[in-house]
Amino acid sequence: MTRCLGTIISGGQRSICHHTLLKCKNCGNSGCNRQKISQCTKQGFFNNKCLKCGTKDQNEIV
Repeated sequence: MTRCLGTIISGGQRSICHHTLLKCKNCGNSGCNRQKISQCTKQGFFNNKCLKCGTKDQNEIV
């Protein structure tokens, strides 16, 4: 299992995301899944919906 190395900026503090990295089965987009938009610089999914092609629940762990 691969971890996301994107950056999270919260309250002026920067940290590495470390969420599980996912890949879209439909378009190949990869990134982490977050509950809010723009929480991570490498975010690829929002509530299990691909931010590139819009398919939902079609992701797999990288």
